[in-house]
Amino acid sequence: MKRRVALLMVGAMIGLTACGSQATTQESAEQPKEETQAAEEVSEVVAEPAQGQEDYIEDTVLSTDLLTVTIPDEFKGKFQAKIIDNEIFVYDKASSEAGFGGFVFSVISNVNKDVVAGGMYTKIGEVETPTGEFYDVLTSGPSDVQWDYTTNEEMPEDYGKLYNSVSDILANIQGNNGATYMHGAGMKGEDLYAYTLSQYLTAFDEGWDANQFEEAGMSPEFYALIQYDGEKAYDEMGFAYKDISNDGVDELLVGMIDDSDEPSVVYDIYTMVDRQPTLVVSGTARDSYCGMEYGGVANFYSSGAMDSGVKVYNITPGTNELFLQYGVKYDGYENEENPWFKDEASGDDEDKWVECTEEDYNMWFDRANEQCLKLDFTPFSEIMPIDYSKVDLSKYDTFTKMLDDFKNGMGYANEPVGDTDVFFAATGTYNGENETKNAIDSSLFIYDSKGKIVYLGQVYSAGTAYPLSLKDGYLYTGGHHNVSKYTVKDGKLVVAEEAIEEFDTNGNSTFYYAKDGEEPKKVEDDSNLMTLFDEYANAKPVEYSVVEKP
Repeated sequence: MKRRVALLMVGAMIGLTACGSQATTQESAEQPKEETQAAEEVSEVVAEPAQGQEDYIEDTVLSTDLLTVTIPDEFKGKFQAKIIDNEIFVYDKASSEAGFGGFVFSVISNVNKDVVAGGMYTKIGEVETPTGEFYDVLTSGPSDVQWDYTTNEEMPEDYGKLYNSVSDILANIQGNNGATYMHGAGMKGEDLYAYTLSQYLTAFDEGWDANQFEEAGMSPEFYALIQYDGEKAYDEMGFAYKDISNDGVDELLVGMIDDSDEPSVVYDIYTMVDRQPTLVVSGTARDSYCGMEYGGVANFYSSGAMDSGVKVYNITPGTNELFLQYGVKYDGYENEENPWFKDEASGDDEDKWVECTEEDYNMWFDRANEQCLKLDFTPFSEIMPIDYSKVDLSKYDTFTKMLDDFKNGMGYANEPVGDTDVFFAATGTYNGENETKNAIDSSLFIYDSKGKIVYLGQVYSAGTAYPLSLKDGYLYTGGHHNVSKYTVKDGKLVVAEEAIEEFDTNGNSTFYYAKDGEEPKKVEDDSNLMTLFDEYANAKPVEYSVVEKP
C-alpha cells in the first residue's frame, strides 16, 4: 500500500493563521531555495478523497470500525464529512459547496499502517482493540487555503470556529465496537523511554568502560566524563524529551548540561520505531548533535583546524534513518586556497561536495547554529536509583517516613505479596491505562516481626510494555523473552518461577525454567514460558503514587 508521507522542511511554515487572517503556504524569507529541494523530491501530500457532493454525510456522530468522532451540535448543518475505510474527513460545508475544498481535519486509526506520522499527519493517541492490538491514531489538517479566498481575505467565521474546535473534538474521540481510545498515549517521552534511561543508569552503576558504552549504542563521552569528574558527572549529564521529527511523538535526547545560553550539546538521540525506542545517532565531543527549532538534527563535527563542518538532517518518518537537508564544510586538506564546500547530495545519497564561497558557507553554518535548541535537561543525578542495600533503614520508623528522602518523581505503593504487605519504591513511573501510574522497577521492603523495616531487594522489567504486576499474591516482571514470578516467604523475596528464552548466534532458541529459587535449567520447549506469559498478561499492574517536590 502507498505510504502517505510529507516531510517537513527546515524553516518552512505551513498552516492557517490562528486569528482568522488569510492562510498561506509560505517559505521563510531567509530560507534559500536549495534547502527544501531534497525533501520536496520525495514528499507525498495527504491524499484527500475525491470531491463528490453525493458522498458527503452530515451526521454529528461519525464512526469507523474502531473510532467515533462527535462534532458539536453547534456545527450541525455547517459541516460535511466523508468516511473512507478507517479515516474520517471533515469539511466546512459552505467552502466545500463553493468549490474551494473546505477541508478542516481528518482522523485515522492506522490499522493498515499505510500512513506515517510526520509532516501532514500527526499522532494524537492510540486505540486498543478488544483482542489487544494497538494502533496509532493520527490526524491531518489543510496544507493550503480551503475557503473562497477570492472574496474572503480572512478566514470565514464558520470555517474558523470549526477549525479552532478541532483540538477539543480530537480529545473527545471514543472507541467503537469494544475498542478503547487513549488520547495522548504513546507520545510523551516519560511514558516511552523509561527502559532506555534505565540502561544508562545500569551503565553508570556497573562502571562500564568506553567500549561497553559504544557496544550498547551510547556515547563513550559519558564514560570519559565520569572518569574525569566522578559522581559530579551525574549532575553534568542529562536528558530531555522533544518532538524533533514533527510526528507528535517525543524523541529522547541525551547530552551535556551547562549554564550558558549556548545550544545544548547532544550525543545520543532515540526515536520510536514500531512502538520501540530506537537509536538514531550517537556522537562524541568532536562529532556532536543538536535538536533543531523546526525539527530535525544538526551534526557539528571537527577533526582539527583544517577540517570541520555541519550537516542538517530530518529524521525520516517511521524510521531511525536520517535524511540530509544540507551540509557545508571547511576542508583545507581538499583545497587550501578555497576550503569552503557545500554538499549538494539529497536524502541518503552519497556526499556531493562542491566548492562554494566563504559567504555561503557562513550563511549555512550560522543558519544551523541559530536553529539549534537550548534544551531543559534533567540531570541523571535526579533519577539515579537509591541503593537501599547501603542505606541505614533504622532511621525510618515507617514506610511513610521513607518518602522524606525520595527523589522527585519516584513512585511508591503498598501491596500484598506472598504472606505479607510489601512497600514498593520505584525510581520513576509512566502513564498506564485509566490514568494510573505504573513502573518497571522497584525496591521492595517489609516490616519484620519487631516492626523494623527490612530491604528485600530490587526487581525490574525490560520496558514499559512489561509493568510490575500482581496476581493471586505473586509479583510478575518480564521482557520480550523472559518472565519472573516472585513471592515473599518467611521474610525473604523468593523467585517462585522463572522462564527464559535465549538465542545462539544462528538464532536458535534454548529454553530455561526454574522454580522455588533454584537455578534455571534447560527444558525442551517454551511451554513454561508461555504459561507464565499468560499469567502475566492477566495480572494487574501495580498502581503507584508519585512524589512531587518543589
